Amino acid sequence: MSLAVESVRSTVNIEVATVRGIVAIVDDDPQISRALGLWLELHGLRAVHHISGESLLQSIHENDGVLTLRFGNSTPVVIPLVGAVLDLNLPGITGIELAMVLRNLSPVLPVAVITALLEDERVRYGTPPPGVRCLKKPFDLDALENALFPLLN
Repeated sequence: MSLAVESVRSTVNIEVATVRGIVAIVDDDPQISRALGLWLELHGLRAVHHISGESLLQSIHENDGVLTLRFGNSTPVVIPLVGAVLDLNLPGITGIELAMVLRNLSPVLPVAVITALLEDERVRYGTPPPGVRCLKKPFDLDALENALFPLLN
């Protein structure tokens, strides 16, 4: 292995090690996922993107009662899952169903559901679990910050 590759790997591991946690963004719109990921980085958080709830659930692990995700390919680092932003209308399980599963796994995990659907269209998806806010796209970042408040402070 070359010195340059080892240097890059060390830099990536140091960067990942200084991250406070990882936030799962589950949305099938790559532009929204990318924008939310950049916004989260401003708060010192790393984002991981999934296009379905099933994909996220397959990647979550539990270590001593803490939900974690692996970050990186060659030498993955285990990072705590500290929050989730979920689209309501997902392929497979819905954002509400995913929020319920996440809340069962970790009752205090900050979760926000986002949607472009009008309120009367959202009714068929059910009610989010207690403490989970549902935000209408386009939403104000202050509203998202309030939904994820414990995570961002």
